[in-house]
Amino acid sequence: MAFREASRMPLMPGKYQDKHVLLVEDTRFFSVAIKDRLEIQFGVKVTHCASLAAVRSLLETSSDIYALAILDLCQPDASNGETVELVLSHNVQTIVFSANSSASRKAELLSLNIADFVAKSSVHAIDNLAFAVERCLHQSQAQVLIIDPHDDCTIATPLREANYFPLIVRSLDDAAFLLDRSRNIEMVLVHADPAAASNCDLISVLQNRYGDSTLRVVGFSDVIGNEDVARFLGRGGDDFIHLPISSADLAGRLNHVMSIHKQIQALQRMASRDYLTDLLNRRYFFDRGPKIVDVCLRQDMPVSMALMDIDHFKRLNDSYGHEVGDIVLKTLSKRLRAIVGEKQHLVARLGGEEFGILFSGLDIQQAYEFCNRIRTEIAKVRIVVDDEELSVTVSMGLAAISGSEDFDNYLNAADQYLYLAKHSGRNQVFSDYQVARIMAG
Repeated sequence: MAFREASRMPLMPGKYQDKHVLLVEDTRFFSVAIKDRLEIQFGVKVTHCASLAAVRSLLETSSDIYALAILDLCQPDASNGETVELVLSHNVQTIVFSANSSASRKAELLSLNIADFVAKSSVHAIDNLAFAVERCLHQSQAQVLIIDPHDDCTIATPLREANYFPLIVRSLDDAAFLLDRSRNIEMVLVHADPAAASNCDLISVLQNRYGDSTLRVVGFSDVIGNEDVARFLGRGGDDFIHLPISSADLAGRLNHVMSIHKQIQALQRMASRDYLTDLLNRRYFFDRGPKIVDVCLRQDMPVSMALMDIDHFKRLNDSYGHEVGDIVLKTLSKRLRAIVGEKQHLVARLGGEEFGILFSGLDIQQAYEFCNRIRTEIAKVRIVVDDEELSVTVSMGLAAISGSEDFDNYLNAADQYLYLAKHSGRNQVFSDYQVARIMAG
């Protein structure tokens, strides 16, 4: 099995642009409202059908592209839920969205292993449906890592039946190897013999290394030991599962844990954003940055720190006012995020007109060239204010990170190069790479 060679980053934000959703609904109001809501909120592509015949024709040629189907129970040519059975027969994860919400009918549908049932008659029907869709899409992307030293991993089978995708390792070292290289692992299941005190230590290691908001940790065992289970949960474990367990019960327990995880991530996203520019903020940069550096150093992956400052920003504020200064900050930040992205590298507004970028996976020459690209692209941006066209330039300092130090030391090194860039005429990048070339020349 191949694993992506990339440092572990938080999932930001929760979009699913590569996902296709099948919507089967013959009521115009719901079909339009749901399609618009899902495409705008999640970025998915929604294909709409209004009859069983249309669904059958579609699935015969393209059933494998759909991550999820949303089905009304009744269509003009299918009044008894035939569409549900057809879609499930093509192994498409299914949410039923129906006005028939009787307990018996709901139980019957859930027994068919549909992903969820949402009552159409609720005043919050579309909101509830959107929540169910996000949970299913998120679950389809998330992988579960199992740490189990035994040859027969008994929880793997019900986990697969619950539509999770487990990776199984024998030790914490093997787990760290995968966690360092995968962005999709959000839950770790630990075979936690209640008699083993090391299980609690393992929770601390996972949380310290990857952050307690990045991973959920669930213990499982076929040994009953309530006091030790309480200790496991008290040290930060999110749940404990006694085996054997049915796939339906396991799905319910893990879905609940993942639902809480998503709420924590949503709150973290709100707390980690700069209010003006919507870039990540200083607090998040200082929280995640050291963890990313640690991962890169363990993998022997190149990592470097850049500081960027807007040239003559005080003069701009004095000449045009802070309102125009805010417009410049927002416009520049939008362009910066478009260039750098938020998957491989970490970019944040550190305060005022200063920005930090942590480059992972680029050697110092590549990072230097990337910084020069940022500098030149930002210089091209034109901002129109009261019929006047403004532009700004930036100076950047870049320092390679070669060993484990205090995070502030990396920033200080980049800041020294930023100082050189400022005092050498601005609108340029100074770095280890450039200085080495100057000395060699």
